[in-house]
Amino acid sequence: MGLGVEPNKYKMISYNQLTPEEVLKTNYPLEKLIFWDITSSLPGKSTTDAPHITVYWYGPHISSDKGYVIRMKSVKIDPKYSEPIQNVISSKVGGEVSQKEGATEFKSFTMKISYNSIADLGNSIRTIGKLSTEITLEFGMVTKEEKANSTLPKAKILGEKPLQE
Repeated sequence: MGLGVEPNKYKMISYNQLTPEEVLKTNYPLEKLIFWDITSSLPGKSTTDAPHITVYWYGPHISSDKGYVIRMKSVKIDPKYSEPIQNVISSKVGGEVSQKEGATEFKSFTMKISYNSIADLGNSIRTIGKLSTEITLEFGMVTKEEKANSTLPKAKILGEKPLQE
């Protein structure tokens, strides 16, 4: 593929630093969503360095758990933030709660994966923890038309991989 040539299809396209409000406006077909992540940190701090909480899901074609597990990982964050957040996640996500490799897992969760439920969860975490919150959405097998017509901000594209045809 030549430089500057738009591929017909993307194997993956990822958007990050989205607000819950931007997620609500997403117009990609939901079945193309392969990963989402909600990361919350103390305002004014970088989520990579600072204490933070991440809630994430890998879709059925990506993970060994076939998309039946949502995970929450707390990194260096005070329990006064993490405990209420875990409680709100548990109430919204549902499922069987267990601990594995430093993460809380919500197996066989009852939350329906939708842009509304992801935005709602992001808003709830942001509100209950009084934390700065951003959302990452990753899509698979996206056509160039779907990318061109996307309602997500093009400036928030984190990465993309063209499908080698």
